[in-house]
Amino acid sequence: MFGINRRYLTDFDWPLLGMALLIAAFGVLEISSAQPQNPGIWRRQLIGLAIGLVVLFLVTMFDYRRIVNVAPYLYGVGVVLLGLVFTPLGKTVNGNRNWLDLGGVGFQPSELAKMFTILFLAYYLSGVKKRPLDLRTVITAGLIWVLPTGLVFAQNDTGSALSFVSFLAAMLFLAGARWTWMAAAGVAVVLVIALSVPYIKTCKSYKCERIKAVYWPELADKGKSYQNVQAEIAIGSGGIFGKGIGQSTQGALGFVPEVQNDFIFAVAGEETGFLGCLLVLTLYLLIIVRQTQIARVSRERVGLLLVGGLAALLLYHITVNVGMVVRVLPIMGIPLPLMSAGGTSVIATLFGLGLTIGVRLRRFVN
Repeated sequence: MFGINRRYLTDFDWPLLGMALLIAAFGVLEISSAQPQNPGIWRRQLIGLAIGLVVLFLVTMFDYRRIVNVAPYLYGVGVVLLGLVFTPLGKTVNGNRNWLDLGGVGFQPSELAKMFTILFLAYYLSGVKKRPLDLRTVITAGLIWVLPTGLVFAQNDTGSALSFVSFLAAMLFLAGARWTWMAAAGVAVVLVIALSVPYIKTCKSYKCERIKAVYWPELADKGKSYQNVQAEIAIGSGGIFGKGIGQSTQGALGFVPEVQNDFIFAVAGEETGFLGCLLVLTLYLLIIVRQTQIARVSRERVGLLLVGGLAALLLYHITVNVGMVVRVLPIMGIPLPLMSAGGTSVIATLFGLGLTIGVRLRRFVN
């Protein structure tokens, strides 16, 4: 265990924590603006933030390698929690059966499973010495990845299932996968998407309608594009400087569904305008750049893989959520880290940042 001493306090990554807290505080403010008639939402967000900060500091006090060493057990816990979603303990929210209700406390196991899967992949790949990675190693990593990913996909949560792809690709690349294999996988994905276009254009499922609402709006059910249109109106009405904090109409009056969750960035755009959104995105960029720097200075392969996977996951969440709001990507139910309402997401994100800071704290330790 790494106790609290002078070195801990001086070497702690306070700038990284400060940027995360600025985003989280702004998120609480925007949640209160989005749901002024329901103060319980932003109060619960504060509770989740407080719990997450406790988790962050506890994680940094332990050698991150000890946490990685128990990754197989944490991974097992994550898989069990994902499986419990399909029992009477599971709840369906907005068409996705991805919540657990344990004694009146609801949370999303997928958010924890992402962190535990990253830990397990770092544990496994860091022990592989051969470069480049052979096919057996890649297949084994894929088997580790496919179980939680498949369970999340079975919960009808496609957006979260795709988030598992982001960190798997990043960690395999950092571990030394052949670039030709990575390129071939990329080409295969492009081909699958291209071949799926005719089907998507004629498909009537709600997922297809969400895709058409972005790329082929003339073919989409008008009711399915309502959320996209209202989010665009909210963002556009903010202009350069915004209407002012607490002056949201699209969000506060309920024109944007789920505004406090997946579409909190729309309220931020309406109230703080282009400049406010630019500031938030800059803070996110600085956090990811900081994570990249920490991964590079890590003296151990496991630290590089761990932080690289966490950074890839964070980048995916930010890109997809903002892309949904500005109608560049279809709606996939992905929360904006630290800003969207949801205690599980906030706690999981701060857990990941705690691991990142822990790697930095021990960058000079063999």
